[in-house]
Amino acid sequence: MKHPALYLITLFCVALPQAYALTWPNIQPKQIGPHTYVIEHGLHDEDPRVSHGFHNNPGFVVTDAGVVVVDTGSSYEIGKMILRKIASVTNKPITHIFTTHFHGDHWLANKALVEAYPAALTIAHPELIALLKGGDDQFWVNTFARRLGEQAFAGTQAVIPNTPAQNRVYPIGGITFQVMLFDKAHTATDLMVYVLEEGVLFTGDIVNNQHFSFMGHGNFKGAYEATQKALALKADYVVVGHGRSGKPELINEFGQIYQQLRAVVGKYYEQGLMDYEMKPKVIAELAEYQQWSGFDRQIGPYISQLITELEAESF
Repeated sequence: MKHPALYLITLFCVALPQAYALTWPNIQPKQIGPHTYVIEHGLHDEDPRVSHGFHNNPGFVVTDAGVVVVDTGSSYEIGKMILRKIASVTNKPITHIFTTHFHGDHWLANKALVEAYPAALTIAHPELIALLKGGDDQFWVNTFARRLGEQAFAGTQAVIPNTPAQNRVYPIGGITFQVMLFDKAHTATDLMVYVLEEGVLFTGDIVNNQHFSFMGHGNFKGAYEATQKALALKADYVVVGHGRSGKPELINEFGQIYQQLRAVVGKYYEQGLMDYEMKPKVIAELAEYQQWSGFDRQIGPYISQLITELEAESF
């Protein structure tokens, strides 16, 4: 997979001072089911001096056999923080780690967890494993090293998931985990994890809350279709990739956003407008989302990508 390198550098890299305390004040595990917790960052903080790279929503489920983690984070230090938060709830070992997709902010913290629990299975989409083994692991290491700076990124190394995920049910310690794989959604490496008895769905970045993620490795139509499959599960609670987690209405909302983006860009594409010509018109029609984090950065690339997707669909 080729990276839009210049854009990614702009997206992920911020010049930072090297000396600041690595603290995450007021972040505690939030219980969202009888056995399920999320270490929720909440609204996406774009400034790594504040977040130290922690802006996703790692979750964990305490089963009879041990702890199942869904997503870690973007650094070794974040991984150690996750271990501390889990230890505040249970002393059971981590047995499984699911990774929702290959963007580094969801798996670069793996080292800390695997270091503490080397027998843990680390599970991810087969394409994720192939891409990371093919060299994308170092791409993400380099990207987040530049973004976070030496202190925040200290000790971080790529620990590639060791077990290809399957579209199936995983019974673990008396709790059922339903895994759904997606080859064309937020990325080509997505999976969702539905914890059946808990009614909790982990969507990864296919669904966010008041945040627009980088879509350069994904497909808007495929992402919408993934939201429809997620809705069919009828989950009681949804852990999104970025932003506050909550009720399943978040899935429908984000699915409609994918559709709205396609419709608005498609309208101006049919009128023969170039991306730069339609951009102000698209922004005007999406006024209700302009205050969401990531909007200003992402809307231009979204338009260009959607034009490419629409052109491909026309053949």
